[in-house]
Amino acid sequence: MTDTRPPAFPDADLRAHPPRSPRAMLAGLAFLPRTIDKTRAKLHGTLGSYKITPGLSAYLFDWLGITEEAFTEAVRRAATDDEVAVWMLARCDPGIFASINERLSMRGIRDEEHFREVLPRYPLLRDRPELRNWFEILEADDIWLFDPANAPKAGEALPR
Repeated sequence: MTDTRPPAFPDADLRAHPPRSPRAMLAGLAFLPRTIDKTRAKLHGTLGSYKITPGLSAYLFDWLGITEEAFTEAVRRAATDDEVAVWMLARCDPGIFASINERLSMRGIRDEEHFREVLPRYPLLRDRPELRNWFEILEADDIWLFDPANAPKAGEALPR
């Protein structure tokens, strides 16, 4: 018998649309909604060209003192974003969220060597080399990635 129920999160298909903005907040923490979106997509097999770690999500996990595996299991069990937030708040110190938000929002491409290293994953930087802040890069990349004119170049990029 075939299961005809729709997936729990039909919006988790990151092959069809980007995750939420890196600036989106949940429980006072930036990047958390985006990481939830990517984790749901991974669980559904619809991550597309996105990745969870390495990257800003890895820093988020590290600074919160949680593992990607534990977070993935929490997302798997949660019916809503709020349930993920409750899980996280039970394990993490909200007193450090402001510091994490600042560190995440200030992260950027360190130097020209780092720029050359990330260029294969972010082809938009060929046209926008002035972008250095990761939040700005990710927001611009989300738009660039889903522009049909960029499909050939996007298909050549490494996972984001």
